[in-house]
Amino acid sequence: MKRITTKQYSIMLTAGIFFLLSACSVSQFVPGEGIIRENNYAVIRSDTLLIIVKPQSYPGSYQEINNRFFPVFASIKNNSTQKIKLQESSFSILCNEKQYDPVPVDYILADLERKMMLKEFSDPFLPPTEFGITDRTKEQEMYYELVNNAFSWGELLPGAKKDGYLFYNKEIASASCFTINILGFAIPFIKQ
Repeated sequence: MKRITTKQYSIMLTAGIFFLLSACSVSQFVPGEGIIRENNYAVIRSDTLLIIVKPQSYPGSYQEINNRFFPVFASIKNNSTQKIKLQESSFSILCNEKQYDPVPVDYILADLERKMMLKEFSDPFLPPTEFGITDRTKEQEMYYELVNNAFSWGELLPGAKKDGYLFYNKEIASASCFTINILGFAIPFIKQ
């Protein structure tokens, strides 16, 4: 019986890794037919607005949010000479004949805060441990980072731009397609 050399082993390992990566490739949503694409972002241009949107993972420190919600990055620029009111009701997703509205950031922040408080309580059957100040500081930073990265509602002044993340029900991630409606513009996305 022949012995496997180090070189042969490394070649087989590399081939195995490439096989696994191709077999486990992550599907992503891309803009549907008729929508202008730039780096898989959907781009909508009108006389008054420039809308850029893409479903993508939240890149911040609170990575657990990607397992619990469906994040969508949105950027809106007001090219008109009048204020535009941005309301939660102007941003919805139609998927599998259901309408999904954005999950309020207050709900997500309350969930994060609840997790922080539950961490402070230890198991009653184990000796008490102190909750580290550095852990608490890190979690507070995640809290404020999420506030800063979330899409904010309100008025959009002429020439101004707002961008941030919207979070939706996780069920959308399992669909093959959906349509996001932003300020009356319907933007279809398909899984690729």
